[in-house]
Amino acid sequence: MLSARGLIVAGTASGVGKTSITLGLLAALATSVRISAAKVGPDYIDPHLHAAATHRASYNIDPVLTGPLGVRASLARAARETDLVVVEGVMGLFDGTDLPDLPADTQPSASSPAGSTAQVARLTGLPVILVIDCAHLSQSTAAIALGYQKLNPEVKIVGVILNNLKSATHEALIRQAMAAIDVEILGAIPSGGLPERDSRHLGLLTAEEAPWQARQWIQALGASIRTHVELTQIITRAGRIDPHPLVAAVRMPPELVTRPVIAYSNGPAASFIYPENLDLLTEAGAEVIGFDPRHESIPPQAGLIWLHGGYPENYRAEISANAPLHQALRQAARSGLPIIAECGGHLLLGVSLEESAMSGVLPFQSTIGTRPRLGYRQVLLPAQSPLSLIDRHELPAHEFHYARSSEDGNALLLRTARESWRAGFARPSMISSYLHWHLGADSRLPASLVQIAARQRLSQLAQEPQR
Repeated sequence: MLSARGLIVAGTASGVGKTSITLGLLAALATSVRISAAKVGPDYIDPHLHAAATHRASYNIDPVLTGPLGVRASLARAARETDLVVVEGVMGLFDGTDLPDLPADTQPSASSPAGSTAQVARLTGLPVILVIDCAHLSQSTAAIALGYQKLNPEVKIVGVILNNLKSATHEALIRQAMAAIDVEILGAIPSGGLPERDSRHLGLLTAEEAPWQARQWIQALGASIRTHVELTQIITRAGRIDPHPLVAAVRMPPELVTRPVIAYSNGPAASFIYPENLDLLTEAGAEVIGFDPRHESIPPQAGLIWLHGGYPENYRAEISANAPLHQALRQAARSGLPIIAECGGHLLLGVSLEESAMSGVLPFQSTIGTRPRLGYRQVLLPAQSPLSLIDRHELPAHEFHYARSSEDGNALLLRTARESWRAGFARPSMISSYLHWHLGADSRLPASLVQIAARQRLSQLAQEPQR
């Protein structure tokens, strides 16, 4: 079988049209090739839109959260059973983070900062198509394109897509200037050529919340891209993706005759999920079962619960009315059933969210503010928690939220390059905070969690009446 090929759609900055052009490419190319998508960085919303366009999971490719080996593994996962992977970049091509104590190949540099699209391009060898917003440029577009091309020779820019062209004359001026440099124009999109969609405080509306509108928007973007972009040239510039081995399954205790169950929250209120986490847990031997916190409770056979983030504030009345869920969470916390709670899932464990009652497992009330708190963190874990390993207690994580809590906790030490602080709640059977975790951070994590779930299930079976 031939290897899949891939390319990266990057931008000179945020807001230049990367997401719209990526979605349009996915929709336009889906009629001729088997196509999938991926997203650089920790974002959840763009991958949901990618999935709506391709009908396949879109994987996050994040060198900060997973390290260089994880980048290649995530890309290979996205490339399974597909011909072409379109990777959407993050922010500007060379924009990254300066988080301390990253793996050696993840250290920041001027031409390939940690977590940047440029770093992913360098690690994977994938070619880059650069999107330039030309609304306030003409001939200077060529200088920008040339500078981006020359900054790091390991980042292969194979063409540009010009966006927001105001007229035929405007386009002609840019094409004339671009002819003097060795960067090909692969698309030219007029102002208003990309249909817009509503957004809100954490980004675009999710595909889960408005699936019909998302599909209509994506199809309109595809029609525009077919008109204004050289699709054949796009395909021919894609680069080869190398395969990567999958995670080995965990050896289960012989007395456990079924796979241990890891239950995870999903649905519109809890849609911030890294698909790769579910894959890794499944490959390590777990059965992963989703439940919607708006109207479902935790599967009774669960050996571990993972409460994901999302928009619980938009569904707080429904979640608050789901008494079986809150009762199950309280019982799980009392009995020591392992719980991992991230961001919006963390809010479910508090006493209240705005005016709506939550489970009350942890002693805080939460409200939704107007300013975000976001960024990568290096996190020092306690010696015992579901995510703590015997010889590694520090993991990278990411947070992005507008919520504020009356009590932040102090179980975790969070660090950036400039500050450190304590937050979160933890005990041997629980870790709960505003942080999002990627199991690609350490290859041992999936097996560790599956073993925790297996031990918990054996304990549950031992307490059941003998038949």
